[in-house]
Amino acid sequence: MKTTFGTLLAASSALLSHVVAAPAPTPVLEERAAKVTVALSPSSTIVGGSALKVEAFRGIPFAQPPVGSLRLKPPVKVNALPTTFDATAIEAACPQFFFSTKGNDILSSVLGDLLNIPFFQTVTNQKEDCLTINVMRPAGTKPEDKLPVLFWIFGGGFEVHLILRSMSSKGA
Repeated sequence: MKTTFGTLLAASSALLSHVVAAPAPTPVLEERAAKVTVALSPSSTIVGGSALKVEAFRGIPFAQPPVGSLRLKPPVKVNALPTTFDATAIEAACPQFFFSTKGNDILSSVLGDLLNIPFFQTVTNQKEDCLTINVMRPAGTKPEDKLPVLFWIFGGGFEVHLILRSMSSKGA
């Protein structure tokens, strides 16, 4: 037993000396999606991302945030975007219910109460400032290209839009 333990200890210490002597790896930051910039006017640009041959510009506001005096009112057009608008992040989802709190069984009722608390709205990126649009196009598109357009507005009705949105955001 002593020779087996001694051999194991000697091999471990030899291996450890090589591990300790190895140089520390240099951190490498990986750019997962290339940046794409589009000039809307001489003073306004939008920065999006490009991956898998698709350029994506996410969370571009089409109305002022529906908060304060604009809450529960018709949308009010955005006056102007900032000079540079970062459209690379996944946009906020409008607040929604994941489960009804009026369920017929105790499990649905408890899940409804639990998943509809503000903590889960934060975790699932739900905000009242959610009046945004995503624009997707083939990579390398030029202004003179004639492309078909699909315009889709999520209608609400307490559907779970968050799942559909995350499924469509796998590419870029």
